[in-house]
Amino acid sequence: MCASSDFGRVHDDDRLQALDALDLLDTPAEDGFEDIVHLAALVCGTPVALVSLVAGDRQWFKARIGFAPSQTDLNASVCVYVLAEPDLLVIPDLTADPRTRDNPLVVGEPLIRFYAGAPLHGPDGHVLGSLCVIDRKARPSGLTAKQADGLRRLARQVTTILRERYQNAQLRAAHAEREANAIHWRNLFSHLHEGFLVGEAIRDGEGRITDWRYVEVNRAWSDLVGIPPERAIGRTVREVFPDLEDVWIEEFAQVVETGEPITFKRQSSILDRWYEGRAQRLSPDTFTVLFLDVTEQVLADRAVRAQQAQLLTMMESVPIGIMLAEAPSGRILMGNRRLADILGHDTLYSTSSNAYGDFVAYHEDGRRVDANEYPLAQISNGECERSTIEVEYQRPDGERRWIAIAGEAIRDDQGVLVGAVVAISDIGERKDADAQQAVLNRELSHRLKNTLTLVQAIAAQTLRNAPDIDTAREALAARLIALGKAHDILLDGPADSAYVEAVVRGTLDLHDDTGSRFQISGPNLSVGPSTTLSLGLLLHELATNAVKYGALSVSDGTVAICWMIEGEESGASLRFEWREQGGPPVTPPTRRGFGSRLIERGLSGGEVALCYLPEGVTCTLVSPLAGLRVNG
Repeated sequence: MCASSDFGRVHDDDRLQALDALDLLDTPAEDGFEDIVHLAALVCGTPVALVSLVAGDRQWFKARIGFAPSQTDLNASVCVYVLAEPDLLVIPDLTADPRTRDNPLVVGEPLIRFYAGAPLHGPDGHVLGSLCVIDRKARPSGLTAKQADGLRRLARQVTTILRERYQNAQLRAAHAEREANAIHWRNLFSHLHEGFLVGEAIRDGEGRITDWRYVEVNRAWSDLVGIPPERAIGRTVREVFPDLEDVWIEEFAQVVETGEPITFKRQSSILDRWYEGRAQRLSPDTFTVLFLDVTEQVLADRAVRAQQAQLLTMMESVPIGIMLAEAPSGRILMGNRRLADILGHDTLYSTSSNAYGDFVAYHEDGRRVDANEYPLAQISNGECERSTIEVEYQRPDGERRWIAIAGEAIRDDQGVLVGAVVAISDIGERKDADAQQAVLNRELSHRLKNTLTLVQAIAAQTLRNAPDIDTAREALAARLIALGKAHDILLDGPADSAYVEAVVRGTLDLHDDTGSRFQISGPNLSVGPSTTLSLGLLLHELATNAVKYGALSVSDGTVAICWMIEGEESGASLRFEWREQGGPPVTPPTRRGFGSRLIERGLSGGEVALCYLPEGVTCTLVSPLAGLRVNG
């Protein structure tokens, strides 16, 4: 294994950059390197010789003899230890050296035992690897003096090759740059309205460049600046343009002095135009300038930037998320701040529509939204002009939000699809409202069915027990009015419930002709819809009988109504009592009509005690409290 100090040298940034600059790794075999490893093996009498380059993650062999692999991992490298050596590194027995005894090439095939390596220096002096020789037998005496000297000399030959290679690479790069520059300016010349001039520097007595003279100009230059060639050639720039800014002279003087070409893009105030170009030296006192009038381009760029600024301002001010993508790639170009508020993260600048899977969202049925299901993907791929989808978006903080995505295609003046835009809005409140409305609709349907069933039963029982049609009409109308009052109380009270006191007072108010007929008492208690309707009908029947035969049939008769909760928690019950007083003597009825049967049904299957005492009718109802509070 390598010591930490050795690894530090392996990963030294300057050393690795020097190695990369040679552009040598993973290149084909070359005779110069091959000859050297053959000579090294011959001089040192070893079966193996390598030109080994140590990279940041491996050692790679530019040339090798007697060794099959073209590279190994660093943990199998002995050459890494050469990086720290000023001269040869010789290890007579690799199994005895603590640095190498656990090396995979020592403990396993090819079972190497002897190593000697000379450092290979790059052009800047960094050790890039080694020229090494390896034997499968230990050599207690190492190398002879002649062998060591020969290995050093051959390593210097490798270093010389590396230096020459680097210099050649530099020359090729410089040549490529010159060629690229030539191509650039040849292309520039091919444009319309190109201007060209040759200028000669004018120096003062101390050799400073103070002005320059037009030596040559082309017709395009004349057209660009509005000066005929004959009025410029042979004259200085100060003579042609007396008010020209000093920077035009200073920059071209710098080109002549340094020999370094420059590019420029500058406005001329005297011509009120924008020019772009390149200046370079021809000789110690002459230079060329190639330039174009780019005024229209500058003004167009300004207009585009103004439009972009306006678009950005508009996008940032709207209360919805906006995202733009190019077509056909689907690469996302921009998203506004509101988008980050909705999604919970900054815009994901996906490079293509295939990467939209980074957006995590789910359909209503729980399926994850595929990348190609998003409107941006569908539109940018050309599948449609418009697309919408509603999904539940997974924010990075774990919260899920319902969002609506609506997209539309963007086409240029020729109708070519160039992009897509989507508007993203938070529809969580709407989804909640829709869900609540669905619950209300189901509850309304359920309640309506129950009410119709109740009305049907009331009508059937009333008609069955009435002696004539007029009596039936009167009884049915009164019972339906009582049912309607109970519904009104439900609508005015808390959702899906009504207070017992409100049901009692609402039902009996019609019969309280003096304002003191009823003594009502009991705790503040709400009950569900079914109990509300049953209690309203039950009170209506008790009051109707009291008006006809009982306490309410005389002027001073009264009714005491009270309710209470008995027991605790799950075993609690409601006890409801009706007690008539001050009426005529009571005679038990000879037959039981629908009203009596309705009373005896009680509340939610509880117990009912209807007593016809001489001093007044009493009715006691006891029902489990839990059943009364359940909606139904």
